[in-house]
Amino acid sequence: MNYVKSIKVLLISIVLIISSCGTDDETSNNIITFNGGQFRLYRGYQYKYSSTIPETGSTPFVVMLLGDGVSYDQSSSVLSGTGSLISFYMYSETDAEIKQGDYTIDIFSKKPIFSADSCFILYNYDFSQDTGKLFNIKGGTFSVKNLGSVVSYEISLVTDTILFKGDFKGPIQTL
Repeated sequence: MNYVKSIKVLLISIVLIISSCGTDDETSNNIITFNGGQFRLYRGYQYKYSSTIPETGSTPFVVMLLGDGVSYDQSSSVLSGTGSLISFYMYSETDAEIKQGDYTIDIFSKKPIFSADSCFILYNYDFSQDTGKLFNIKGGTFSVKNLGSVVSYEISLVTDTILFKGDFKGPIQTL
């Protein structure tokens, strides 16, 4: 009888251990990689840039994803520190929020719904000295998922010769 009870406890333990293990798809490491380099994102800010564009029906939002070492003072609208940042415009189908979906960067587009533009990346940038690397993005995609108080971005961006790839899952504060 003790043997059967021990087997049951062992089987239940194994099931609990296996079911508690997640996959890599369920978590985000918030790392953006490129040409042997990388940086980690930790926070985001967004705001509605203007009203809906009549010709396309899209509403522009500005998004900033901040890397380690960078902070944003909301009262003075000033970035400070040294680190990385991704900034871009997204054109949503609603003026209330950035809708979940795939946004494509096309620098020649007319700002249709689910497009993005004016994207750049600052890398190892010192905001007090205005020094560091600036990468102007020519194309790519953002896959956006709204998860309540957290937003998830799958990111794939390209300059003329450099691919930036990674993800961000974290808080996005609306300004």
